[in-house]
Amino acid sequence: MTDWSPPLTDPPENQSPEILPTGPYTSGPRPLDGNRAALLLLVTQNVVTGVLMAWAKLPLGLSLLLSFVATALLALVLLRPALGRLVQDVRWKTPPAVWTALGALVLGVIASRGILVFVQSVYPQSLSKIPQFPTTGWDRWALLLAGGLLIPFAEEVAFRGLLTRGYERARGPLFAALASSLLFGLAHGVPAQIAAIWPIAWVLARSVQHSGSFWTGVVVHALNNGLSLLLAILLSGTKLMADAQKQLQLADLQALPIQLGLAGLLVAAAAMFVATVWLKPRGDLPAPVGGPVLSGSLAVLAALIVLVIVGQFVPLGTLIGR
Repeated sequence: MTDWSPPLTDPPENQSPEILPTGPYTSGPRPLDGNRAALLLLVTQNVVTGVLMAWAKLPLGLSLLLSFVATALLALVLLRPALGRLVQDVRWKTPPAVWTALGALVLGVIASRGILVFVQSVYPQSLSKIPQFPTTGWDRWALLLAGGLLIPFAEEVAFRGLLTRGYERARGPLFAALASSLLFGLAHGVPAQIAAIWPIAWVLARSVQHSGSFWTGVVVHALNNGLSLLLAILLSGTKLMADAQKQLQLADLQALPIQLGLAGLLVAAAAMFVATVWLKPRGDLPAPVGGPVLSGSLAVLAALIVLVIVGQFVPLGTLIGR
């Protein structure tokens, strides 16, 4: 499952497939780097935020800021060689393609909202499980900084920097984009949120591959999160926001007509088709060189994701026999 183009020059004869060739598009992160980074990000971010909010009673925005700091410090200690390979990669050194980022963002948001319309037509109660962001006062701006800029940057380093790049070198850009999008969506845990995030994750991966810049994904991700949070802050305290939160809390969402849901799904499919046709990977990517993709950290990550998703339907006490 690849869509790579042949390398510009043939590799030396008798080159061992385990030895990665060198060059601007062939050196960089390994698949195992991405697995470890995704696991570290998921565990640290969720555990630290949960502990700070539940035990220390800190507000959400401050908790997210501190979880970012903890994640960054652990990454610098535990993933230092991988981060070193990332910052030497050509994608890190290439400036973002701003217009590509804006176009990818529009297509991703259209597809995401179309899928949410479909979800509300077939299972509206699932939307009530999407996490809200209860915060007030100065903490709203801490939330905007953490959720709109810092955490998107950390997630891009893990998923589009280390994981996508590593998988790309091993299996090619198509496999890398599909695998990173799948893992990124599933890591959010809530079924309705997973469905809505997959299109965004796909355009993030493809925009990076298309532009040749890691920073293009950062721009898309930060704009998507930042604008959403800013809108929520601006609407905070209004009747519209109060009514929406009341509906979500009471799980009193009404199902949309199935015809409207199918129309939303069709719009989402059209947006994804355009994004996929347009955001083709650069033609100078070399052939994948193989190597292991599965690892213990990926297995642990997958197990945690499954546990979180199942926990949406079955209480944790039931799962552990209590």
